[in-house]
Amino acid sequence: AQTPMGPAALREARRGMRLAHELGLPLVSVVDTPGAELSPEAEQGSVAGEIARCLATMATMSVPTVSVLLGQGCGGGALALLPAHQVVAAQNAWLSPLPPEGASAIVHGDVDHAAEMAEQQRVGAFDLAEIGFVHRLVAEPEDDSPAAFSAAVAAEVADTLRALL
Repeated sequence: AQTPMGPAALREARRGMRLAHELGLPLVSVVDTPGAELSPEAEQGSVAGEIARCLATMATMSVPTVSVLLGQGCGGGALALLPAHQVVAAQNAWLSPLPPEGASAIVHGDVDHAAEMAEQQRVGAFDLAEIGFVHRLVAEPEDDSPAAFSAAVAAEVADTLRALL
C-alpha cells in the first residue's frame, strides 16, 4: 500500500518547486498518492498549511510546469501537486478529493458502491480530460509492460515541455 504524504513530504516537494524556480528549470510533478496523512501528528505538523503552501507555490511558478497523474490522486496531497500549466494523465488514472470507497461509506454506509460513486463523481482520466482539467492522456499498454508505459509517459512529458518552452 502507498503511504500518505505527511507535512515533511509536502515541504520537500515545495523545496523542489522553489529550486526549479530559482534555477529557471521546468518542473514536472508526479502524482500517484492516496492523499495527505490523516493523523494527529500530521495536523500538529501543519499538513493543511503545507498543502496550501504547495498549491500557492505551484500556482505561481514562473517556469513551465507539468503535472503527471499516474494512478490514484486522492485528497489534498494530490491536489497540492497538480496546479500546472499542463496536466498529463495515464488513461486509467483518477483524481478525487475523497476515495470512492470513502464517498460510498458516507452516502451508503458501506464501500460496496465505490465503483458507482466513482462513475457519478467523474473522477477518471477521460472524464477529467473532457472537462479540461487533464490536457493530455497517455494510453496504457494492454500487456502491462512497465517499460513501454514509462517510455510513453516520458515521451508525452517531453512533448508537453517542448510545447511550453
